[in-house]
Amino acid sequence: MNSLKAISISRKKLSILLFLMFLPALLWAEPFRAAIVTDSQPYQSILEDALRLLSGEVTSPQSLALYEDKREERQRLEKEKAVSEARQAERAYAENETQAESTPLLLEVVTLSLSDAEKDFLYQNDEDAVRFIKLRDDIDLLLVADASEDGMLTEATLYSDGEELRSTLFIIEETDDEFLEVAGLLKPIVKDDSVSLVKADLPSSVSIAIDGESVVPVRGYLALEDGEHHISYAAPGYMTKEIEMETQEGAEITTALEPSGTIRLFVSPRPYDAAIYLNGLKLDTHSVPEAPLPFQLTATRESFRTYAVQSRLALDRIEVMLYPGWMDDVDIVEKAKDRFYSNLLSTIVSFGCYVASGALEDIYPQAGLSPATGLFMGISFVGLVELFDSMFDYFQMARAGI
Repeated sequence: MNSLKAISISRKKLSILLFLMFLPALLWAEPFRAAIVTDSQPYQSILEDALRLLSGEVTSPQSLALYEDKREERQRLEKEKAVSEARQAERAYAENETQAESTPLLLEVVTLSLSDAEKDFLYQNDEDAVRFIKLRDDIDLLLVADASEDGMLTEATLYSDGEELRSTLFIIEETDDEFLEVAGLLKPIVKDDSVSLVKADLPSSVSIAIDGESVVPVRGYLALEDGEHHISYAAPGYMTKEIEMETQEGAEITTALEPSGTIRLFVSPRPYDAAIYLNGLKLDTHSVPEAPLPFQLTATRESFRTYAVQSRLALDRIEVMLYPGWMDDVDIVEKAKDRFYSNLLSTIVSFGCYVASGALEDIYPQAGLSPATGLFMGISFVGLVELFDSMFDYFQMARAGI
């Protein structure tokens, strides 16, 4: 067990070291800007998920060459502008040109603000419009999907930088096949031949790590480098499983996890000092490293209701709320309401008497009503305090839902 923990810690340290080694490259990487233009929400989702599946560094030789051509053209224009302003800037641009050759490209999806007329030109696959939009908004990959819905069907034509990639007709609610086709068409544009789409259709409760790095499948697929990978699976209530697997195009990642029989459980009680019992045994801490399945959890505290729950689920956290014992009185809300209205009535009466007594004192100063006015004022003040207290009490009872 200790050796396995040591291996796991070593792998984490290695992952952190590799991340720190490649951090400068990530910080100084240049964006490879991709944009999606379509009025169809289902196809928008397909394209976004396909680009998310292929996210990361752009390694396609075709895209790298096109990006290099664009960068050289941009540098040529900037150099000509700089030379026209000051010939001393030529050397600086030449140095930047040499330095940028080894800069990696990271895929970045951007949103364009286009007019209806511009969209119409793009849907018609107008070459001048494609060239203009890419140049104006500094876009490296422009995906245009002219999609229209007819009942349960969607007819779509997908263009990449003005080149038609796919024309298809599919059912709106069945987009998985279309997603895989689109991802396969975009893969050569973004990735090189060493990357394959691998099926990883796993339950949502299963977390997966490839070579020590946690990954999340996109619509049940991962984009992985061909070759051998170390794959680990974990899920609450199941034993962690680690395998070595050779991945290539068409490979499928599957797993059959074995129940661990125990789970790591954390109990969060309110009030916090409540006594917690697991299967009848009192716990000294709120964290249970190995809780058996199924289990019975009981929480108690003086003057509070006892809380008890049984579960067969592999829960990792349980929130326990204990209610005060006085809430067992089913008439408590009625009592709080009666007290509130009684105090409200007495406060209104006493305040009215205070106002009336003050008015009579002004009219008949010789009547000697000052003591009565002072008395009614005191009664009104006490009644007002009682009114606010009963109002707050009634609000708390009603909010507790008793």
